[in-house]
Amino acid sequence: MFSSRAKRVLAISLVAAFTLMAVSPLFVTSLAVSGSKSGPYVDKLVFRVITGEDQEVLALQNNEIDLIGEMVNPTYLPALQAAENIDVVNVLRNGYGYLVIKTNKYPFNYTSFRRALAFALDKEAISDQVWDGLSSPQDSCVPQVNPFSCEGLLPYTYYEANVAKGAELLDAAGFLDIDNDTIREGPHGDDFDVLVECASSSPIAIEVGQKAAQALTALHVQATSQATDFYEYLNRLYFHGDFDMVFLGASFTNMDVDWLGYEFWSGYANEPYWNFPCWGNASYDAWRDQLLHSTDYNEVYEAAIEMQKVWVYNCPEIICYENVLLSAYRTDRFEGFVNDVNAGVPGWWTNYLVHLKDSSGGPFGGTFRWSNPLDLDTFNFMASSSAYTMNVLNQLYDSLIIQDSSGADVNWLAESYTAQTHSDNPAVPEGHTRFTFNILQNATWSDGEPLTAEDVAFTLNFFREAPGNPYGSDLTEMTAAYSTTTYQLVVEFAGESYWYLHTVSYKPIIPKHVFEAIGAANWNTWNPQPPTQEMVTSGPFNVSSYFAGEACEETWNPNYFYGLDRTPTGTTSTTTTTPPNLTLAIVAGAVGAAVVILVGGYILLRQK
Repeated sequence: MFSSRAKRVLAISLVAAFTLMAVSPLFVTSLAVSGSKSGPYVDKLVFRVITGEDQEVLALQNNEIDLIGEMVNPTYLPALQAAENIDVVNVLRNGYGYLVIKTNKYPFNYTSFRRALAFALDKEAISDQVWDGLSSPQDSCVPQVNPFSCEGLLPYTYYEANVAKGAELLDAAGFLDIDNDTIREGPHGDDFDVLVECASSSPIAIEVGQKAAQALTALHVQATSQATDFYEYLNRLYFHGDFDMVFLGASFTNMDVDWLGYEFWSGYANEPYWNFPCWGNASYDAWRDQLLHSTDYNEVYEAAIEMQKVWVYNCPEIICYENVLLSAYRTDRFEGFVNDVNAGVPGWWTNYLVHLKDSSGGPFGGTFRWSNPLDLDTFNFMASSSAYTMNVLNQLYDSLIIQDSSGADVNWLAESYTAQTHSDNPAVPEGHTRFTFNILQNATWSDGEPLTAEDVAFTLNFFREAPGNPYGSDLTEMTAAYSTTTYQLVVEFAGESYWYLHTVSYKPIIPKHVFEAIGAANWNTWNPQPPTQEMVTSGPFNVSSYFAGEACEETWNPNYFYGLDRTPTGTTSTTTTTPPNLTLAIVAGAVGAAVVILVGGYILLRQK
């Protein structure tokens, strides 16, 4: 068994490895040069509707599917590990479980009290006992898989139980046992107790709530943990009702952290749905403008780190763990699976890069089979909020920029871009941000029409003008989107912010020549029925058959703009060989080393 100190060192190595892979632009370049933009390899994707986790596991074991299309419940881990030709891998979740503390309620308004609990809470025990080793301690409100996280950068952690440190803080703040009954009174000399509420529907939440109550008891604070209806106390959080502490979970779909400027901003301390702990801090707020309104990555990064430092010290919430997510897949026919930091193995990158083994006639061809727990509710990606629907539809459209498997940006339809403010270019109005994108010139729609800057400009204006369209909700500050040439796009915002880049570049692009006839007002009534009604798409796959309630099949797009040369072996073809770049080779080697550190470090970290 590794010592606690060794675990902390390995945890820091884990964070460093993730940071190395996700932040440095050199690594993004090396990925592009190494050919990871080229795909897909398989001929078809099939998404079979299989309801029930046990049925999905059985289908994988019986070779009816190649991949379970959602995260695997840890209870199935022993059976899957014992099966032949099945691998189970994990990735740290882009999210966590945490305690919310009502900081505007006495005595929880004392920072020393909240920090005392953070020190006394045994996060190592939560990971080792509650999660049986399938989680890692966490302090920052930004998950450690995120390159903007300060995890591992602070001179202290709250990972191990340090009751003595917590007691010292309480003593100094005036939380003393005045009447010698072994229970502390508040700084005003009054009795108080703490109620830790947790969801009655979650065994994990109940156990974490008990750990928090035990930590408070160890500090000689009267505390109890109570299982409560989750939605009842969530409603209290939404509207800043009464509570002491409650347990919640959070998950994130990307690496943006502009939410730090809203979620814990003093200005939202009484705003419904925001700032659950009702916390306000001037030092934290002082970095908000730089986080939200700088267009420079380094300045944004600095602000995010400094805000987290203030947040971790003040403990308006206590992050308890960052658990791992498990993915399971067969290894007898396919290889090239990608363990994505956001999606795990069942994600876009696996569909794009997975390929048949040489022993199965690879790398090209084959049908890659998913399980999908629910059927599609629509083929209109704008009208669905189902993750299972998006499992199918994600392959159909492209965006200017996508995230690679580590969460870093990769130019996709955008070949390059620049961002300017008035200080960079006097032609840009004061207080505005202007992006100029150069678009790839070989992208086409599935009907053969070229995909141009006009399509991108049309898409952004369509989303903004479509009433209630979820893809337009963050475009209210966009003042213009237009093409200057066939393959150059200009987008302007009435504000200055680094985050506008992702507001624009992550959105799926739709064909102007199709949606002009549909109209923005009818975005939610568009109801395509492929393959009977052809869907005009640009992505690496398109729908080729669909049987409601049973399965959906997609076939590769032979004209995809990053498509591979599938010329059969033995056929004469002309190729251009580029001499190896030593610098990039070294960078690629460093990526490999980082992966080894990451995987090895994680295995050691979680050993018992």
